[in-house]
Amino acid sequence: MTMRSIRISHILLSTEELAVTIGDMLKEIDNRELLFKTFEKLAKKYSACGTRTKGGDLGFLEFNTNAKELEDAAMAAPLGEVGGPVKSKFGFHVFIITEEEQMGDTGIDGLNMVELR
Repeated sequence: MTMRSIRISHILLSTEELAVTIGDMLKEIDNRELLFKTFEKLAKKYSACGTRTKGGDLGFLEFNTNAKELEDAAMAAPLGEVGGPVKSKFGFHVFIITEEEQMGDTGIDGLNMVELR
């Protein structure tokens, strides 16, 4: 699995049917700015997670979280596209990658020796 530094927002729902309905509706939006705003509003209204007050923002993903299924799906998802629903022990997640930071080699391990000459 590729290691990425990603910021994720999610909407946690109790039923797969509701997650599919919300996910499908969001997938119809082709304007990224409108998509992010709509996602945030729906998270505030429908999410069963405490992140609802922040529009579903989980921040930058920590590895080995309680929702491994969400983490795995998010790592494979493209930036700015709606993913899910993904089932975890918490319920059904509809998610979106809102930001990605490049993870580059800092050279600390000696792999970039050419630059040190």
